[in-house]
Amino acid sequence: AELLQAMSLVFLRVWLLLAPVAAFYLPGVAPHEYLDNEKVEIKVNKLSSTKTQLPYDYYSLPFCRPAEVVNKMENLGEVLHGSVIKNSAYDISMGKIEFRVLCKRTLEPAEATLLHTRIRQDYRVHMIMDNLPAATKMIRELPDGQTIVMYDRGYPLGFVGSAERQGSVPGGAYLHNHLRFVLKYHKDAAFDGARIVGFEVEPLSVKHKYKGAWSDDASQLQLLTLPVGPDLPPLRVDPKGSAAEREVVYTYDVKWEPSDVKWASRWDLYLYMGDDQIHWSSPPPARRS
Repeated sequence: AELLQAMSLVFLRVWLLLAPVAAFYLPGVAPHEYLDNEKVEIKVNKLSSTKTQLPYDYYSLPFCRPAEVVNKMENLGEVLHGSVIKNSAYDISMGKIEFRVLCKRTLEPAEATLLHTRIRQDYRVHMIMDNLPAATKMIRELPDGQTIVMYDRGYPLGFVGSAERQGSVPGGAYLHNHLRFVLKYHKDAAFDGARIVGFEVEPLSVKHKYKGAWSDDASQLQLLTLPVGPDLPPLRVDPKGSAAEREVVYTYDVKWEPSDVKWASRWDLYLYMGDDQIHWSSPPPARRS
């Protein structure tokens, strides 16, 4: 009992020392102006679930990796928040609208099993760009039939198939292997370049197909599933499937949108995010012509 009391006292003292630091931590206190075609880094954070309450490292799942994975935490606030921030393989430049293939992976049965489990456990993937957490646009229907738009941090790793999900098998686990980054920027005569004021992610599940043999050279690769949209067959994660059925092609596209939101107000939408315990509906991205 005395040992437990002593440990509790030590914990309380540490908490009192760190509490002021956490209370006054302000993320992204200095704006960065990006010039056209300047590299904009996307960093990956932990995986989280309201079902299990257990966070996991991003690279604990079979995602695409950069040549070298390094820790990218930049301040004490991220440490206190329990973040596990690392670099990523995404290659994005200011103002450049493009589609890219990130990588192709053939999952081992154990990897497919792990993905299948995490999807069914409602895990969300968290990312950061210019100190802004990635957000997913959510739509909530009110009792009077009206809808309101809100945001939730991160994006769902995947979804469980149902009769309402086009092309899915009820109960099957489907991976969001394509990400559409909707990046919002603000320009002003008072400074050169552009400031990033919004980082939205629209996830899609796509069973990519390609003509002929696979090539890591994008100029030689002929994808047959373009443009990417919600009408394409989704990618099911089946641990018992063949090697061909366990193949995952990760892709992404980038869309830049001008915004009237100023840099000082870019965190406002995070103050009105929905309760993590509530299940929201995520609108499918608009089809691209």
